[in-house]
Amino acid sequence: MVSGSTQERLLNVEAGDGLCLNGFCIRGETSERAAIVWLHGFGVGYDLPECVVLGRELAALGFCFVSGNLRGHDGGAVGWRRVNGRHQVVQAGSWWEVFEESAMDVAAWVGHAGSLGLKTVVLAGHSFGAVHAAYYMSENGKHGVNGLALISPSFGLRHLDQEVATLAEAMLKDNRGAELLPRGSWPRGFGTDTVSAQTYASWSRVAPMLFGPGRTRFADIRCPVLITYGATGDVGNRAEIDYLAGLATSVPSLEWKILPDVHHRYAGGEAALAATIANWIDTAVSVRN
Repeated sequence: MVSGSTQERLLNVEAGDGLCLNGFCIRGETSERAAIVWLHGFGVGYDLPECVVLGRELAALGFCFVSGNLRGHDGGAVGWRRVNGRHQVVQAGSWWEVFEESAMDVAAWVGHAGSLGLKTVVLAGHSFGAVHAAYYMSENGKHGVNGLALISPSFGLRHLDQEVATLAEAMLKDNRGAELLPRGSWPRGFGTDTVSAQTYASWSRVAPMLFGPGRTRFADIRCPVLITYGATGDVGNRAEIDYLAGLATSVPSLEWKILPDVHHRYAGGEAALAATIANWIDTAVSVRN
């Protein structure tokens, strides 16, 4: 599809375990300065209306924008996995995601962005997608990624309930990992108050790696980092930025910005967010490549 001065098309990639993932790419007619891979948050997918608008804003500024589903997209969903040349139906969605496995999804989208022939690739995660992005970068170093943008990063994993985690682990050991936990087990979720035992158990494994005491995986991130929050109804502010800056001790540069009149979902603030990301790439990322 061609919209104004941009080209828009649907994408499909395969994760390392054969899981098929949908997304889209928006490219402008002008020379492109970088490819931006956008990871969605909890309980939503790659095609939020504001995400499409943000992609068009960035394309108009000369960037290639790739937004792709993680296996934890939406709530309860059906997925397709290629096994021995055939596709099998699998359970997917944020209720059943195993957090660590989503690194394969990020790798697939980063790999696609790297195939586009652009010199610079930036990984950007919104909300819970920012946590996925940080985990991926701590696991994989640069690996074709030149900059990391954490957009309204979530801190939900800092608020897990130990009793619920213990129940989830017991259910997992009893081969009941796909069963949903009792309602109210995850009151911080978007559109749900529960997730599966396998999902909560994976969170309880990952949370100390990212937000535990002492050195965490944020210290393994070694590329320029941007952190933004909106000033109107977001999940964090300057205190959360300072906290993350204290964890990310190995990054060559860390910039942050609190965007006025922008909320967590950033609808209506897409132009301001796009300009912030573009300016950071131009000043902190591209100059290092």
